[in-house]
Amino acid sequence: MFRTAVLGVGNMGSKYADLLQKNKIDGMELSAITRVRGAYKELLAPAIEAGLPVFDSADALFEAVENCDLKLDAVIIATPHYSHAELAIRAFKNGLHVLSDKPSGVYSRQARLMDEAAKKSGKVFGMIFNQRTLPIHQKLREIVQSKKYGAVKRVNWVVTDWYRPETYYKSASWRATWKTDGGGVLLNQCPHNLDLIQWICGLPVSVQAFCHEGHFHEIEVEDDVTAYFEWANGATGTFITSTGDAPGVNRLEISLEEAMLVCENGELKIGTVEEEMGGKECDYRKTATSFFKRINGTWSKIELEQSDFNPYEKILQAFSDECAGKGKCVADGSEGRKSLLLSNAMYLSNWEKRMVTLPALGSEDELTFEKAFEAAFGKKI
Repeated sequence: MFRTAVLGVGNMGSKYADLLQKNKIDGMELSAITRVRGAYKELLAPAIEAGLPVFDSADALFEAVENCDLKLDAVIIATPHYSHAELAIRAFKNGLHVLSDKPSGVYSRQARLMDEAAKKSGKVFGMIFNQRTLPIHQKLREIVQSKKYGAVKRVNWVVTDWYRPETYYKSASWRATWKTDGGGVLLNQCPHNLDLIQWICGLPVSVQAFCHEGHFHEIEVEDDVTAYFEWANGATGTFITSTGDAPGVNRLEISLEEAMLVCENGELKIGTVEEEMGGKECDYRKTATSFFKRINGTWSKIELEQSDFNPYEKILQAFSDECAGKGKCVADGSEGRKSLLLSNAMYLSNWEKRMVTLPALGSEDELTFEKAFEAAFGKKI
């Protein structure tokens, strides 16, 4: 059994700890927790009353590990964003496997350092990108990556169902500030969306973003974003999100060379053109004699696998399996590096009012980008 500590027992950390407390994850046991308060303490009362070690801070927990007073094999990180990198790197130095909640950090440099520390340690490093476990997103990726309908031409995602009232931002002093939260909707709500974009379609090569700070709320960070993406193959895309639109929508459109995919309201539809065109659309476009023929496509609903699984249970189980050498994490830790790089580029683009090119991971350009982003970010705090 992998002895596992949950660092940060708040809204999400309590969910992970409870799964371990109830022995829902094969191969893992709850061995320690940090910073548990109020209702979360009540939730975990059975384990605490049975002698579960509770630490006031991650520092205190690691000191116990380093003094050989606490035996651990793995940690799950569910603390505020700024601390993710520091805690992960310290865990790797102590020979522990790491599963981190999103995002990897606030600066893309933090994600890179986490990834490098993981590789140096030889330990398992996973990210909690639970949206990857949903059948609808897995099917989208399967279709796009198969190239059955050709390459991606355009991606449009309007995700404005992240609505938050003013009281949400006032619920804690650290919320919605650059200094303590690190960002707004892009860093708090949208890491999953940005991860899915790059997981399904690949990482864009450039972005221009317009981030409106305090547009709908009395906050200093962004709550409304419109961005334009470009991919290496010439594909383009838009990404629109906010926490102030009601009722809000969540509609993802992916245009392929020979089909269009539409994901909305838990349904996935595909419109194909081959049957109507009698061949490829690009060939028709070059040879058609009609000036105004409308291409309607043949639309059908894609049936998805029905399952009542708990996405977080699946994430933790996959992590446990990789630690045991019999599986793979749902999202490798290096994947957190990509989505954070994308959101950093969106911020930098907005602040400097220009299109930003995303650097290749591991290149000198990545180090240059990190310096540019952090210099611009420093002016916000």
